[in-house]
Parts: sequence; structure tokens; C-alpha cells
Amino acid sequence: MPALGDLLRRRPEATKCPACGNALPAGSVFCPSCGIRADEPDAQPLHIVDRVTGLFNDRFIRPVLEDELARAHRYGRPVGVLLIEARMPDGEPPVDDVAADEETLKQMAAAVAGTLRDVDTPGVLARRPPQLLAILPDTDISGTAHAANRVVHSVNQSVTGIGRKAAVGLVCVHHGSRLRAGAVIEAAGRSLRSGRPELLGR
Repeated sequence: MPALGDLLRRRPEATKCPACGNALPAGSVFCPSCGIRADEPDAQPLHIVDRVTGLFNDRFIRPVLEDELARAHRYGRPVGVLLIEARMPDGEPPVDDVAADEETLKQMAAAVAGTLRDVDTPGVLARRPPQLLAILPDTDISGTAHAANRVVHSVNQSVTGIGRKAAVGLVCVHHGSRLRAGAVIEAAGRSLRSGRPELLGR
């Protein structure tokens, strides 16, 4: 019977995905992390997850919002949306520093993901300035405002040390009319700038 050391030495080395670099399980045809075919080194990954934050990226979070808006309208339930932005302290110009923005996004993502409910969906909306979008199913205006307060507190704790300050725009969509994701994101941007919540669909 061969020694255990011999068996371990004969084990084939783990292969890595040519697109994202993550380990591929033995016999995998597709990468479980990014979805490309393992035998196509020039293939592009299915860009769903943002690699810096681990959240859905800006191209995927919008269809998720579209689906949630359609579901809310169909079943007669409200949906809350938060737009979270990390800004420079009052009066300071934005810093032209990609690495700082990436670190800010990472800190924001960890804070938001640790604050929201399991049924909520956060994602990256923009990188400069760092912005996250959070979709809160079956959440009315008071629940959305409560979530916004918790998120701002949590994000401020995480980004103050790197010279940033959290701001949030909040939207509550009533099921009275069918709205598109673009209109809701625009409303969240208005709320972010004005500091007042937006109520849509009534």
C-alpha cells in the first residue's frame, strides 16, 4: 500500500480560473465564481459580483431592482430603496484617488451588509463617488427611514477613519403604479441631494 505522502504528491495541483483566478473544483466545466468556461482562457467572466466589495455590481443591481419593483406592484407591497454615498467632509474637494475610493467602497459594503436584513439586497451603484444601492422588499416609509438611520450610523463608523462621511437618499415605492428602476434611482439621487425622502407610486 503506497504511503500517504506518495498519494499526496501524486494529487494533481488545483487549477485556477483563467478569468478570475479562483480555484476550480476538480472536473469543473464552468467556474463557480464567475461563470466562464474553464477551457476558454479568453472568455470574459459573467460580471455579476463586484470584486472589491463582494456585492452585486452596477450592471446587475439595476435588473434586481426592476424585478423587485415588478414583484411589489404585482403583489401589492411597498419597497424601500436606499442610495448610500461616502463623501468628503463638508467643504473639502473630492480626492482624486482610485485606491482610496476602492477602500471606501469595501468599508461601506461591509458596514451595509452587516446592517441590512437577509431579504435586503445591496449592490454597487457607482465607484466615484462611492455609492451603494440597497433594495428593501416589503418595506414602508417608516421601515425605510429606520433602515436608513442604521445604515448611516454603521457606514459613518467605518469610513470616518479614512476621512469620509456617509449620506443617504431614501425612496419608498407604493404599489399603486408600475415604476422603472431608472426613475427610482433618479428619485433616490434627488433625496440624497435634498435630504428629504421621496414617496413614489401614490
